[in-house]
Amino acid sequence: MTSSKTSFYKIPKFLISKPKTRIICTIGPSSSSKKQIKEMILEGMSVARLNLSHGNAQFHKMCIENILEMSKQLDAPVGILADVPGPKFRIGKIETDILKLTKNDNIIIDLSSENNKNDSSSNLQPSLKVWPPGIENEIQIGSELLLDDGSIKIKVSSINKEKINCIVENSGILKSNKSLVIPGKGSKLNYFTPETKESLEFIANNEIDFVGLSYVRSENDVERVKDFFSNKTNKPKLISKIELPLDLITLEKIIKSSDGVMVARGDLGVQIPISKVPSFQKKIIKLSNKIGKPVITATQMLESMIESPNPTRAEATDIYNAVNDGTDALMLSAETSIGKFPIESLKKMSEIALEAEKDFDHINFMENRNNEDLTTLVDEAISYGACKTAHSVQAKLIIAFTESGSTAGRIASFRPEKPILALVANKSVTKKLSINWGVIPLPAPKFFKVQEMFSAGSKAALETKLAENGDMAVLVVGMPIGVPGNTNLMRIMKIPEPELNN
Repeated sequence: MTSSKTSFYKIPKFLISKPKTRIICTIGPSSSSKKQIKEMILEGMSVARLNLSHGNAQFHKMCIENILEMSKQLDAPVGILADVPGPKFRIGKIETDILKLTKNDNIIIDLSSENNKNDSSSNLQPSLKVWPPGIENEIQIGSELLLDDGSIKIKVSSINKEKINCIVENSGILKSNKSLVIPGKGSKLNYFTPETKESLEFIANNEIDFVGLSYVRSENDVERVKDFFSNKTNKPKLISKIELPLDLITLEKIIKSSDGVMVARGDLGVQIPISKVPSFQKKIIKLSNKIGKPVITATQMLESMIESPNPTRAEATDIYNAVNDGTDALMLSAETSIGKFPIESLKKMSEIALEAEKDFDHINFMENRNNEDLTTLVDEAISYGACKTAHSVQAKLIIAFTESGSTAGRIASFRPEKPILALVANKSVTKKLSINWGVIPLPAPKFFKVQEMFSAGSKAALETKLAENGDMAVLVVGMPIGVPGNTNLMRIMKIPEPELNN
C-alpha cells in the first residue's frame, strides 16, 4: 500500500464543484482549439461530443487529440461521445454553403448518381442531393418533407426515376448535411448505411467512449451495433437517441438494450406534434430512471445563445425542469459547436443546473426508483441501501469500488445527496463514468484484500477533502474482488480507517 505520507488520491477542485448533472458539449469550429477545450473542461464539461455527420475524419481526429491532451493536462477524465448518422436522410453538400429557399419555389431532389453535390445556381432550378440513397422508396406524391429539424417544409409534386419535384411551403435558409425527415414515420433503411458503417469503423479505431446511435427504431438496431463492436478492441458504451414516436414497449426494450438514451428533441419535434414533446421527454426520463440507465436531454436547450451572450428565461426554466425531472446529463449542440458564445453557454448551463440541484428531492427520487421490479436484485438492493444509509447516518460520501463502472453507475441511479467517489482500477473506465450523474471517478491501484479497500477508501476520502477525521462514509464493494458487476457488500465506516500493517 501507498505510504500515508504520500498523497495518492488527488481530484482537482473544479471537478468537485461542478454540477452533479453532467454537461455534454458538442465540439465544432467554435470550440475545437486546445485553449477552448481546456476552458470548457474547467467550466464543467464532462463529455465532449463529435457529430460525425458533419466535418471530416481529419477534423474529428484533431478534436480527439486536443480533448485527450487537455484532459490529461488537467487530470480530469473527459468522455468522448461520437454520434453516427444512422438510417436517417440528410441533405448533401451545398456548393455555395447555403441555399435560400422562398415559398412556392420549385426544388428538385436529384436521384442520379452523377455527383453528390447540390446545385444552388441562381440560374437553375435548385437541386438537392440526399444521402443515403433510397428516399424515393419512402415517399409518394403529396408527401410533406421537413428539412433542418422542421424549419423548412417542402411538398412532393411528382416523382420519376431521375428526380423528385417538390414545392417549397415556407421560406428559409438551408445548409449542408441538415436533416430531411418524413414526419410520423421512421425510415426503412438498413441501420448500417455506408455512412454509418464508416463512422462506426472510425469509432472502433479511435479513443471514443460513447456512441450516439441516431434514429434507433427498435432494440434490434442496438443489438446489431453491439455485434459490430463485439470483436473490436474499443468497446464504447451505446447511447440510443430517441428521435421517433415509439410506443412504451419498444422504448423500454431499447433502453434496456442500451447503456443510456438521449432525448433528441430536434427530430422528435418534427416526428410528433410539438405540443407533445414535453410530455414525451418526461416519459423517456421517467422510464430511464426506473430502469436505472443514464438519460441525456438534448437540443435547443440554450438555442438563443448561438447569437446572444445570455439565455432566455424560458431556456433557464427548461434546464431547471430537466434537472429536477431526473436527467443525468444536459447537452449543448450548436451553442458550443458553431455558436458565438460557446464558453458563456457552458457557464450558464452550469449555473442553472447548480441552482436546480439545490431543489432536487433526493429522498423522493430514491424511493420512487426503489420500485418493485428491483426487490429481488442484490446489486440494486445494496445500491439503494447505500444511498438510504448515507442519508440516515449523515455520511459525507459514498465510496464505490468498481471494475467496470457498473457499481458506481447503479448508485448514481438512486441520486444520493452525497458525492459518489468511484475508485477504479482500470483508468479507461473513469471516462466511461463521465456521463453518470454525480460520480467522481478516481484511478486507484488494484486491490487483493477487502481490508486494503477499506483503508484505501478512508485515505481517498481524506486526500480528496470530501471528508475529515471523525466523518462517516458508506463503502460499496463487490465480492469476490475483481469480478465485474457483482455489487454485494456495504459497510459504514468511520474515518480514518486504520492502515494495514504489512
